[in-house]
Amino acid sequence: MAVLGINYEGGGRDYDDNGNVIKTHPITYQSVYLKTHEDKFVFDSGDFIKDWFLAMKKFHTELDTEKADPFLSHSSSVNHFIMDGAPYSSAYLHMLGEEPVLKYVDKTQEHWVFSQADIYEGGDEFFVEDGTTPTWQELKSRCHHV
Repeated sequence: MAVLGINYEGGGRDYDDNGNVIKTHPITYQSVYLKTHEDKFVFDSGDFIKDWFLAMKKFHTELDTEKADPFLSHSSSVNHFIMDGAPYSSAYLHMLGEEPVLKYVDKTQEHWVFSQADIYEGGDEFFVEDGTTPTWQELKSRCHHV
């Protein structure tokens, strides 16, 4: 099994006795890591989206074999990074025949967690800037891999 995680500092909020936010701690991104039972790879360009992309590429092109590490898990640091306020949204890579396509969950729909499970359960997770929905080709270009 391989594990994908994020190194960062900060994040979270302080609240007063009434539950009001009194201080927000900014997030400082450091790196993405990919750890196997034998190796640890660190992606630290300073660009979270690119580093995640390169870690996923490394897993799928070099490690996703029966001999190596055919399963990929996420460290809890991935959820914490997003929940602590990192300005990124998930995009899920799906194959439509031979065509790679990024799909996005529409969280404005009621019960989206149930009605759109095929999007997040059936695709590989990548990240994009909040409020954007690039295509797969646009994400690859942004990460300098055409």
